[in-house]
Amino acid sequence: MEKTEFSEYMSFESLQLLREKNPAWRLLTAQQAPFITAFLYQKFIAENNRQIAEHELVVSLDSYINILKLGQDENFLARSAHEYLDIWTDDSHGWLRKFYPTGQDEPYFDITSQAQKAIEWLLSLKQQTFIGTESRLITVFELLHQIVERSETNPELRLAELERRKAEIDQEITRVKSGQVNLLDDTQIKERFWQAATMAREILADFRAVEQNFRDLDRSMREQIAVWDKGKGKLLASVFQEQDGISHSEQGKSFAAFWRFLMSSSSQNDFDNTLNKVLQLKPVRELSVSQNIRSIDNDWVESGSHVQETIAELSQQLRRYVDESFLEEERRIHQIVREIEGKALSVRNNPPKEWNIEIDGISPDISLPLDRPLFSPPQHPKIMDDSVVAGTEDISADALFSQVYVDKEKLKAQIAFMLQSKNELTLSQIIVRYPLELGLSELITYLVIASESNQASFFSDSSEEVFWSDDEGKGHVARIPKVLFKRA
Repeated sequence: MEKTEFSEYMSFESLQLLREKNPAWRLLTAQQAPFITAFLYQKFIAENNRQIAEHELVVSLDSYINILKLGQDENFLARSAHEYLDIWTDDSHGWLRKFYPTGQDEPYFDITSQAQKAIEWLLSLKQQTFIGTESRLITVFELLHQIVERSETNPELRLAELERRKAEIDQEITRVKSGQVNLLDDTQIKERFWQAATMAREILADFRAVEQNFRDLDRSMREQIAVWDKGKGKLLASVFQEQDGISHSEQGKSFAAFWRFLMSSSSQNDFDNTLNKVLQLKPVRELSVSQNIRSIDNDWVESGSHVQETIAELSQQLRRYVDESFLEEERRIHQIVREIEGKALSVRNNPPKEWNIEIDGISPDISLPLDRPLFSPPQHPKIMDDSVVAGTEDISADALFSQVYVDKEKLKAQIAFMLQSKNELTLSQIIVRYPLELGLSELITYLVIASESNQASFFSDSSEEVFWSDDEGKGHVARIPKVLFKRA
């Protein structure tokens, strides 16, 4: 915004209207703001839940209310959980969004982007041990340098800048070879880590705002279709133009670029490796690092998928309109047929004179050449006149009892039990704790479970060995790609 726009936005009248209409401001000034923000933070933001079923949310809210009411008077939090949820989702509050997912008959809830903004602002009030001014200043300088470098159209100036950077890199290489290595001190490491963690959490908060923007566009398209009274061709042209506008808008381009970068396997591996190295540093381990930061990339993917689902609703709305138009045409055809039947009944006993009508048949006779089946010669059965006698062969029935059954749910329970005490563990560690009783079949079942689980990852560049013994005491060893299970 320009200075004049800020002045207009921060005027008394504008702020007065913002206080009355903005859900974030209403949440901060609500009488029960501590109760509301604490519950919404625990259920949606801290656990990164994008949708919670009504019965689950009611149970959690009832339990939370009962805990807070201990030692309080009877008028404290006197409403029921259902009443609070209804209040938080109405238009005068707007802190929760109530919706029905596809194929579900039970309502689900999600926190709105405005409510999350208010909670994120409260989180920013937490007093930090230090303020990371250096890292933010470096980020500003790097962003400005990127703007200048990537917007320069003069090849000579661009080459001069690249040569300057090359000279700096060569000087750095020379200093490192001579043993002069400039390392970050503990304060600088902590400062940069807090800056990166803050920006990572802000990206999660931005997802709900981006999703809400796309949902507003979807709502405007629904309203446009509902009141459309012109031809279908003009409406389809308008819808396609709106979809192109969404994908080519600044919001759409930014999200598409972010999603491509996030879904790149090389980017995911680079992020995981870099984050693991950072978390192993001693200054970072001294900080009280949240467990959420360890799986922040998975939270990004889950949140981004919800945005993709919202975008998909735009094309579904187009298909729904075409289907509804087809049903309207079908109802019109049925109406015309009923009118014909009514007129036929009215003249059944009093037909018009000198009027005849003939039809060749009550249904069309359609014969397509390619519908004719190919010729198949008839097969004549051979009936043998042999007598059947009881067999005398002594065949072992051991093969009927040698089948191996692997209990898949039991293996899943073993993995979940070990993940209760550890954040992550490999398949070889699980097998050490629970040796393979059924040999190779049980090992393959473990691999199938890993391929079907979102908590498991395969690392083809590294391998691990698994040992087991059969019923005869003979040892076996198998070399498999490294499989890592993570706690959800």
